[in-house]
Amino acid sequence: MLDAVWQVISKHGTSTVTTVGQSLGAALALLDSAFLRLQLPTTISVKFVGNGLPRVGNQAWANFVDARLSGDVTHINNKKDTVQIVPGMFLGYHHPSGEIHIEESGDWVERPGQDNSDKLYIVGVVPTIFSGDTNDHDGPYNDIIFKC
Repeated sequence: MLDAVWQVISKHGTSTVTTVGQSLGAALALLDSAFLRLQLPTTISVKFVGNGLPRVGNQAWANFVDARLSGDVTHINNKKDTVQIVPGMFLGYHHPSGEIHIEESGDWVERPGQDNSDKLYIVGVVPTIFSGDTNDHDGPYNDIIFKC
């Protein structure tokens, strides 16, 4: 993957690399962003945008992502989707900063900081998998619905 990214940078002279994904693809894209940030020079901006991101790592991981990709992480949670709250925080998993929550009204609201049990964050909106709605995982995200 790194060779392919270098080829595109060289061919097109780009200074920004953005990884994107939905669900498990978002988790992989976040891992890729962290890897690319470590491999590419700081003159190349690395960004991540994920929809329906499950938690990828522990508190140390979230802190690492926040430090290395500060302000360049966006994970979008749709209404009462349960995927964003798994694996559970009680198991030590934790989201980095960058949450945007699509509320029931359809408004997109940026939430500062990492996972937070406040009612404004996904953890507060969906405190358990039984209080969520798995249908919200498919979207819509800006009128895009993910279905197999």
